[in-house]
Order: sequence, then C-alpha cells, then structure tokens
Amino acid sequence: MYRFPYSVQSFRSLMSLTVVLSLGAFTASQTAYAADSAPQVTLGNDGNSNGQSMFRTLFDGQRALGTSGLSSLEGASGGGIASWATIGGYGSNKSAGMALHYSYVNLTSYWDQNVGASMGFFDRVEISYTHNFFQTRGTGAKLGIGNGYQFDLDVAGAKVRLFGHVADNTLIPQVAIGGMYKHDSDGKVIHEVGSMHTDGGDAYLAVTKLFPKIGILIDTTVRFTKGNQWGILGFGGDKDNNYHAQFEGSLGYLPSFIPGLVVGVEYRTKPRNQRFTDESNWFDVYTSYFVNKHLNVTLAYVSLGTIATYRNQTGFYFSAQTGF
Repeated sequence: MYRFPYSVQSFRSLMSLTVVLSLGAFTASQTAYAADSAPQVTLGNDGNSNGQSMFRTLFDGQRALGTSGLSSLEGASGGGIASWATIGGYGSNKSAGMALHYSYVNLTSYWDQNVGASMGFFDRVEISYTHNFFQTRGTGAKLGIGNGYQFDLDVAGAKVRLFGHVADNTLIPQVAIGGMYKHDSDGKVIHEVGSMHTDGGDAYLAVTKLFPKIGILIDTTVRFTKGNQWGILGFGGDKDNNYHAQFEGSLGYLPSFIPGLVVGVEYRTKPRNQRFTDESNWFDVYTSYFVNKHLNVTLAYVSLGTIATYRNQTGFYFSAQTGF
C-alpha cells in the first residue's frame, strides 16, 4: 500500500508544535502573573474587602458566560462532536479554569457514556482527559464478541490558544492548535476487525468566533487522524493506515430573547480505514442552555451512520457540565 509521508510528517509536526507552544505559553503566562500585584488571599470571607478566597484566586471565573464552550466526546472543550478553539473553564489570563462533564449517547444499536475533565491555564492552555464506555448491548452477541461487550477508550488532550478571543468585538477569531493521545483497551477485538493499532493520536487546528451583535457562533476545525469511530475501534486499518485531514464544523445561534441558550448544528467527516465496515460522517442538531457558569445542559439529535456494520445509528445525546 502506498504511504503518505507528508501526512505523517504533518501530524508529527503538529503534535510537536502543540507541546512546544503549551510549555511556552504556560511559562510566559506564569511570568506575567507573578509580575502583577497579588491580592490578599484568605481561606474564606474574613470581612476584609481586599481579601478573597484561595479558591477564587485560583479560579477567578472572570470570563464571560459560555466562553468555555461545551465538552466534546473526546474531552476537549468545544461542541459535542467537534473540538473548538475555546479554553475550558472560566479563568482569566491571571488564573485557572476547570470544567467537569458527563455525557450519554443512546443510539439504535449501541450506547456510549463518557466522563472527564478539562483544565484551562491563564486563558491560554487547556489540558483534558475523558474515558468512554462504549456498550454494544445485544448487538455484541450478533457481532460474535459477546452480549453487552464494552469497549473502553481513554483520551488525553492538550490545546493552546494561539491568538484571538472567541467573544470580543473584533473580527479576529480565536485560533488554537491541539493534540490528543488515545488508548483503546481491547487489542484482541480491535485487531480482529482489521484495525492496526490500539493507540493513536490526533492533531487539529480550530478557528472559532462568536458574533455577539447577531448571535452567531461559527467554528471550523481541521483534524489529522486515523481513528476508527474516534478510536473506539482502534486506529488505522487493512484498507488505509495513514493520517488524513478531516473537517469539523459547527454553527450556533444565540437568541437574544433567551440569554444562555444556544441552538445549532455540527458536522464531522470521518476516515475510511477498515474493509470490515463502512464509516459514516457525523451530524447533530443540538440545543444547549447555560443556567450559569457552574451548570450547562446540552441535548442533541445525533446521526452517526454506520458503526461496526450496523447502519442508521441515530439517537439522542445528553451532556451536563459544570465550570469554574
């Protein structure tokens, strides 16, 4: 099979650049923070107006509502199926932010749960982790791997905001570069279905912008990946074992008459690496409500196409996220 050295080299370069930028941005932000006059810190409200709790010093929560994004299936901040350029949590450029999430996807033949967390540092760097529990239910017996067979996928990610802010009044978008390391727990089944690896990585470039006056949110992301069903069925395959660029896009509308509400659509293209099964592009229609900075609830209709030979995998998506 013909190899694509330029795609592999591009992926490695993006991953390396993500690490370098993360360290550089983190160091620079720490230096800037140390140079500022630090507020008096207390462990609670001691009646001193100049003091503040240690928690509020670490997580000042000063960014605008919704700028932390949602939580994706892969743990990074963004939409449900797309990674955005947002940084998780609500910390300003002088503190940290944090988000915890739980998501559930119920499909025609399968369901998936995932739990995870992301941390933002100085509104510049994000690190994230999530664990997916992909349950085959009765479909597992039909596939010959056992009734209720479960695939487990761990995803660790890092993201760096390069420039721009998602919700400022300029036309400059927020741009970020990111990478993910993924590990699938079941090598035996993964190789039986034609996947080449249980471990893999993604690298992506995301561009996200909110236009407050018209209430429109737009995201475009280019991802280099060879993950099968985002890694649940391993990485690479007997049909193709190379990294290719895939597209992710999100469009959201924020109605001015319901503050905190976002409705929108997402679309994500997928690689076709395995002869064992087709793989379809993903689509969803979502509504998300930010009750406040500490609670966000998302509901969506999802259409994921063919998964492990079973076609027309549609259903609903639910996610709850808390942020600081």
